[in-house]
Amino acid sequence: MPRYTLALLLSAVCLLLSACQNKNSPAGPEASAPASGESRPAAEAKGNAGRGNRPQIVTTTTSRIENVPLLLEAQGNVLALDEVDVRPQKSGMITQIHFKEGDEVRKGQLLFSLDARDDEANVGKAAAGVASAEAALSIAQRDLKRSQELSDKNFIAPSALDTTRSKADTAIANLTQARAALEQARVSQSYTRIHAPFDGRAGLINVRPGSLVTSTSTAGSLVKLTRMNPIGVTFSLPERDVPALLDAMRKGPVKLSASTSSQDKLPGEVIFVDSNVDRASGTLLVKAKLDNSKRSVWPGQYVSVKVEAGSIPDATVLPAQAVINGPNGRLVYVIDEESTAQAKPVELLRIASEKAVIKGLPAGVKVVLEGGQNLRPGSKVTEAKSGDKGESRGKRGGKPVSGEAAREAASSAAPQAGIPQNKAAGGSSGKAAAQ
Repeated sequence: MPRYTLALLLSAVCLLLSACQNKNSPAGPEASAPASGESRPAAEAKGNAGRGNRPQIVTTTTSRIENVPLLLEAQGNVLALDEVDVRPQKSGMITQIHFKEGDEVRKGQLLFSLDARDDEANVGKAAAGVASAEAALSIAQRDLKRSQELSDKNFIAPSALDTTRSKADTAIANLTQARAALEQARVSQSYTRIHAPFDGRAGLINVRPGSLVTSTSTAGSLVKLTRMNPIGVTFSLPERDVPALLDAMRKGPVKLSASTSSQDKLPGEVIFVDSNVDRASGTLLVKAKLDNSKRSVWPGQYVSVKVEAGSIPDATVLPAQAVINGPNGRLVYVIDEESTAQAKPVELLRIASEKAVIKGLPAGVKVVLEGGQNLRPGSKVTEAKSGDKGESRGKRGGKPVSGEAAREAASSAAPQAGIPQNKAAGGSSGKAAAQ
């Protein structure tokens, strides 16, 4: 073959290899740079900033005017309205106990009997003294009558009539004294029979038949008697609730309900408000009576108390979760016409039935209900639709990721995955062409 033909063939092969390499080689930094001439880091920062200013998905609600029931809540302590330690009024020996521990006793029911033989004898003695005084008075009155007749006929001196009249007066005084002694003996005898002073429940019996009891103050009680129905409850209200409670009491009886840990509810009524606010705690002591006919609570038990103190008319209300604790107090995020969230300071008056009664916001204003913790003043927001409330099934770092975050992660990861694939493809193509 001629030498010039071989040279032409080699030149054609070199041109072909060069064309294939230029066609399949990856784009250089100059080719991937933006057309505007800005660097790749600047472009990436601009893209990230764009994604950070995306509207936040939130749910919204609207403030409205309502008449909110005013319920004052507190923790109360159950106590007995009547409770007494039964003690003897005289010393003696217990002869009989007429009830059992834990019995419900009625007012006037006989509880204990003491040895009454000495008192019965004293009553008999006093009764005999009354009978003797009555007989002496009868004789004195007859003598006075005769002396009066003789004196009218001038048969006796006036001094004799005065003496007879004096004897009759003495007999009357002696009879009065005898009757008083009889009454005293009967009272002393009544102390040997101890009765219940009111309806209640008997506690632990501390004596037994044959026990010697005394009437001294240092001696123990025979039994403790506690009234169970109605029963009382005491609780404290903060001083800011005192005006509402007093205003409700001026309008009529203030009703309340007490709830136990087993969710039993006992109706009741306020019966006493203390005269002074405790300076140390800033609270006012309140007492109420409860209907405990079912024996749902016991003295000493703790209950939750809700006092019905009327209502708050024309109150501005929001769901309680719409109010956020800010660095300078309570606030809500108000959404304007441009779908921008603005922080609005409000005053939280109280929370009633999961509704926040607020001050500082008019009615009819759209505010953020859920999602306010992630907002900043001036943030763009968009209202959530039914599909935006669920969570994506994908996870990032082992935690649930929302659908929006999953799409963002996928879009940012796609270009990075494509670059090495193109390089690998270019390298393999060039190698094949060389072969």
